Order: sequence, then structure tokens, then C-alpha cells
Amino acid sequence: MKQFYHYCADGQDSRNFIISRKDYIAAMNIIALCAANSGVIVVAFSLEDSHPHILIYGTAEECTEFKEMFETIYRHYAVRSRLGKGDYRLYGELYPIGDDFSYLKNVAVYTIIQPTKDGKRVMPYDYPWGTGSLYFRDRRFPPIWRFDDSGNICPVVPFGNLSKQQQREMVHSRTYTVPSDWIVCNGIILPTNYVDVTRFESIYGTHNGFRVFLSNNRRKEEEILQRMAGERGVFLEDIEVRQLCGDESKLLFGTRDPRRLSPQERIVLAQTLRRKHCISFRQLAMAVRLPEKEIRRNTR
Repeated sequence: MKQFYHYCADGQDSRNFIISRKDYIAAMNIIALCAANSGVIVVAFSLEDSHPHILIYGTAEECTEFKEMFETIYRHYAVRSRLGKGDYRLYGELYPIGDDFSYLKNVAVYTIIQPTKDGKRVMPYDYPWGTGSLYFRDRRFPPIWRFDDSGNICPVVPFGNLSKQQQREMVHSRTYTVPSDWIVCNGIILPTNYVDVTRFESIYGTHNGFRVFLSNNRRKEEEILQRMAGERGVFLEDIEVRQLCGDESKLLFGTRDPRRLSPQERIVLAQTLRRKHCISFRQLAMAVRLPEKEIRRNTR
């Protein structure tokens, strides 16, 4: 079943996600790459130096693939570009929105107001590392990524017109690529190629409806944070998770080693651990030795 998911990471638990302008561009282009290859629809995003916020639409499997692809490719980029220096860390989480339409309105606007909310002297529609400039605006005006620092409009080029080396350097992958007709400007694969602006605007319906939610108040923010905390689950020390996993596996199946269990038995074990101990999906996947997307698809 397809639904909206909010993908983000805890900024306090992340380190050195973005440390330069080059990193912002790389992260944007990797989002484009993941959108082209995961099957998800990107609806909105903003990049903070500590963590990303991305609103996507798809199945649990597709959205988990998007998450894993983004984290893997960006991690490889960060390690390569920084020559292994620095303590880089990013543990993202997927939060299903469900069928609460009012909550979806809160999350969608929460995704794009992050730079302003966190104290940057910029409004969402002027922030270059997010999609806030795309919504409820006249389509005749060029997107903000077309301008250089002096305000001049820069030329665009189809991705397919770049050399193979330039393409690989732009998407930071030798395995995946993006459609050849996607437009590039200033080294950025433009979000206009893949962000579903109409889907975002349909959440609010009218310009005035969007304006009402744009001033996301403290009560709305607290609701989002509380739901995220409940969905994320509890992070325990890995050794404690292994102990709990072994104990539950012994009770259910007579063995402490989940590697001896069938895939379906591992799913049952994950469901039990989630229900009784509210362990995070990432740690569940590690404990029962199944892909995280399988855990998310079968465990609520």
C-alpha cells in the first residue's frame, strides 16, 4: 500500500552530515538519484547541515529502498570526499503518515520550514537546499537554482549531454543514473525534474490553505515530535538488543540464535520484540538478520 512517509534523522545523533556547499549539492543530487531508482515520489525536502527532512510517497518497500540508497551513497561520498577524515554519522528513520490528513498537512509544511525554524535568516521560498520555492508560485518564473550568486540566470543542460565521467561525478554512483532528459544547472539536478509539486499543493488545496499551515505553531510541532518518537521506538545498546533477541527467540523457538530460524520465524521474532520492547526498526533488522524493508513491511 502506498502512503506518505517522512524521512529524517535526529540531528543530535548525527555528525558532520553537511560541512560545505559541495555537500549540499551532492545530497540534492543523490536525492534525485534515489527518486529515479527507488520507485518513490519525492513531494518535498529540505537539507539541514545536521540532517535531512524528506516527504516521500510510496510503499514501505520503496520508501525503505529510498532511505537505504540515500544513506549508503551519501556515506560513500562523504568518506571519499573527506578522505576518511571526520566522524560522519547519519541514522535516518522512516515515519509513516497514515490517513490523518490534518497531520499530513502539518508534516508537509514542517518538512520545508526547517531552515527558518532552526534560525537561519531565510524564508523557505528562498532557501536553495530545499523545495520550498516550488509551491504555489507562478510557473513562468525560473526556479531559484537557475540563478548564480550575482542573480544572473545560468544555462541549463540535459543530463544526457554530459560525459559519462561528469554523470558519475554528479550522481556519485557507477551503478545508478537518472533519465537523460533531466535538466541540470549550476551542477544541480534540478528538483523540478522529479518533485511532485501538484501532489504537495493538493494537500492544502489553495494558496490560503497553505498560508494557514505555513505558520506551524508549537502545538503542531510537538504533535509531530511525539508521533516521531513513538514510531521511532527505543534505541538500546546493541548488546542489550542481542540479549533480548536471544531471550525471546529461546522462548518462542527453543534457540537463542536467530540465524537458525526461518524467515517467517524471524518476522514473528521481530514482531514480538517490537510489541514488547518497542525496539527501533534498524536495531530489529540487525538483531533478527533480515532487511529493514522486510521488517517494516511486516511489523507495526
